[in-house]
Amino acid sequence: MNIREWTLPVYTILTQLSVGALFVIWVIRALNSAKFGSEKTDQTIKIPILILFTTAIAAITFAHFHLSRPYLSFLALRNLKSSWLSRELLANLIYIIFLGLLLISLWLVKVRHKVNTVLGWLAILSGFIIDYCMSRIYLLPSQPAWNSLLTPASFLVTTFLLGVLTVPVLFTMDLIFKKSQGQDGQAIHAQLIDQSLGRLAVIAATLCILMATIVYFQIASLFSGNAAAQISLNLLLNIYQPLLIIRLALLFIGVGWLGFVAAKHHQKKLAAESLFLQVLIACLLVMVAEILGRFLFFAIHVRIGI
Repeated sequence: MNIREWTLPVYTILTQLSVGALFVIWVIRALNSAKFGSEKTDQTIKIPILILFTTAIAAITFAHFHLSRPYLSFLALRNLKSSWLSRELLANLIYIIFLGLLLISLWLVKVRHKVNTVLGWLAILSGFIIDYCMSRIYLLPSQPAWNSLLTPASFLVTTFLLGVLTVPVLFTMDLIFKKSQGQDGQAIHAQLIDQSLGRLAVIAATLCILMATIVYFQIASLFSGNAAAQISLNLLLNIYQPLLIIRLALLFIGVGWLGFVAAKHHQKKLAAESLFLQVLIACLLVMVAEILGRFLFFAIHVRIGI
């Protein structure tokens, strides 16, 4: 892969991270609004939502570097009836619009809690549509390494996995920022971290096992495939075997580290504000693992025919 092609893994991973983290935050928000109050709960997610919006903008910006003429990218919207790429672009724009409206309502305009709820779920829905369209682009009969339901399944698991690993980083970072500025809401932040970290670690472990299972079946499907599939299998298990091993190792180490940190926190050996570096390490390990996984996804494809 050349430098221009590397923009695809960066774009897809950042977009999935943004969507997955927004979903996790919205579930946590729904579970805790009644306990802490809707207004105070929304105050705790303002900075995380700002970061996710920035991430989504950065992702779609990276995507443009893959094009030979980025300034003409809007023309892709002409083929909505026949192109999954056009549908992906439209869904991405809708996601950014809804996320931007949510950001405005949280930071600049005092609106009802229900309005924020609707905006958030609409953004999440459009984000999942992005994920689906993104995976459908690669379901091509001419690409046996991609052409199975395992592709959308792996994309979806990556979205949830990155979201689960990212949210503790956002919450602990925001807690440290609020503490340094002497702002209100620190107690709520700490309680959200206390309540969610252990659960997120269990969910991450489940997703990790699910991802490893998907990788296993992807490899197994290549064993029984045609000549092109055999070439892809040879690339994966020979030239790229070290990267495959590193990818799986980083995945399990990152998720395992999050579980270790959650256990220490549960035992009161790590305070909420001291968790940032620990959960950041776990998140970065898993992110690198998923970037390697996406690189392998693109690197082993072998086209059949023209």
